[in-house]
Amino acid sequence: MHIERHEGFDRIVYDFGGTYAPRWRVEYVAEAISRGDETAIRINGQSILQVYFFDTVSPAKSGVAEYSGPNPLSNPAAHSVAEVYLMPNYEGATQAFVGLRTNYPQFQVMTLIEPMRIAVDIYE
Repeated sequence: MHIERHEGFDRIVYDFGGTYAPRWRVEYVAEAISRGDETAIRINGQSILQVYFFDTVSPAKSGVAEYSGPNPLSNPAAHSVAEVYLMPNYEGATQAFVGLRTNYPQFQVMTLIEPMRIAVDIYE
């Protein structure tokens, strides 16, 4: 997982090992509540975008290394993204919460290949 700055938008890239991209759902939420938990996680920013990946396999089963970078992740060059908090795989799903510096900016989600990854573009 990493954050890139581009002209007019920030991009969050989620890298996946293997040959397919998981199904996903991306939506704004009022609180960052991890699946299987009832306590909200504090996320910096004015709005929170939840990125939810379905059918993800745990590192123990897949053999693909688990994300080991900073958590939460930030990039000082990013304009819209304050931080990204990645939750561990839980019952075949993975959640991330994106703290945004403005209220509900437009976003776009796309699958990128070679290597397989999902990109979330946050517009200014």
